[in-house]
Amino acid sequence: MALDLADFLELFFVRRIVIPLGVAAAIGIGIYYLSGKTPTSAAVAFGIGIIGLVIGVIWHIAGGSKSGAA
Repeated sequence: MALDLADFLELFFVRRIVIPLGVAAAIGIGIYYLSGKTPTSAAVAFGIGIIGLVIGVIWHIAGGSKSGAA
């Protein structure tokens, strides 16, 4: 089975990835603006966003189909 572009893009609309990424992005943007829009705060905000993406991917991989689930 080949992985095409539609399957790859569908991965980014999975709730388990979007929720942590959205929360991390909101926190990162808040930190960026509250700390004075410096390059250091931009790097911290970017790091928080990456951490949110990683958490979402781990959550998606670990939350595979459960026995008895519909």
